[in-house]
Amino acid sequence: MKKLLLVFAIVLITLSGHAQKTADIGIWGGTGTVWGDMDDNTPFDKLNLNFGAYFRYNFNARVGLRAMFLTGSMSRDGMVENAEWSFDKGVQDLTVQAEINYLKYVLGSKKMKFSPYVTLGLGVSYYTYNFRPEDIYTFNPNYPEINYDATGKPVANDREESLVVPTLPFGIGVKWAIGQRLGVGVEYQMRKHMSDKLDDLDDPLSFVNDIGETVNYTSQNHNNDWTGYLGVHVTYKVYIGKKACPAYQSKD
Repeated sequence: MKKLLLVFAIVLITLSGHAQKTADIGIWGGTGTVWGDMDDNTPFDKLNLNFGAYFRYNFNARVGLRAMFLTGSMSRDGMVENAEWSFDKGVQDLTVQAEINYLKYVLGSKKMKFSPYVTLGLGVSYYTYNFRPEDIYTFNPNYPEINYDATGKPVANDREESLVVPTLPFGIGVKWAIGQRLGVGVEYQMRKHMSDKLDDLDDPLSFVNDIGETVNYTSQNHNNDWTGYLGVHVTYKVYIGKKACPAYQSKD
């Protein structure tokens, strides 16, 4: 993670040397989904509404830097080792991403009004983790964190904790300028979460073996939690520098 932060910072410093004074604000709306430890990971099987906003600073017609916030619900119903499992929670997502256009794109230019693009950056997500030992017991009675009473039954020691989890965000999309200051777009964003707790299944198949050792299948950098966001956005140009850069001048 430290190496990724260093590379990202170097890229931004390099780009800022050629910075031009244009910026956009955008609103975003769509649906979200989770890929986790459930057996069935069909994408977008539930309509989880999400919305948000972002601010984009444009270095030139090809490269920008986007700060983006999304909030909404994430839920799924499915099976884990033939046992029913479901979760439903709110997730807040904050990212900073470089946005790179495949074609030159400038709001207000008739000749640079459309482009596919990609995004890549760093972020964090906030949500709650609900530990449900009695539910986990139905498919993994040897789960390390389950406590038992004198009769051998799992103790109902449910707990909830709030988490701030680092993420690796990236995405693809297309955008169109529909006026001097207005643009629209469609995009698909994904997040790699550095935690396995989003679906309330934290390494669910781990167990304590016969000699008392805990056997794990996931780790900080290797887990099964991803989120995906499919949505549309509307963008408005909010500022142009006093002296327009040739890269931004319309050649109508």
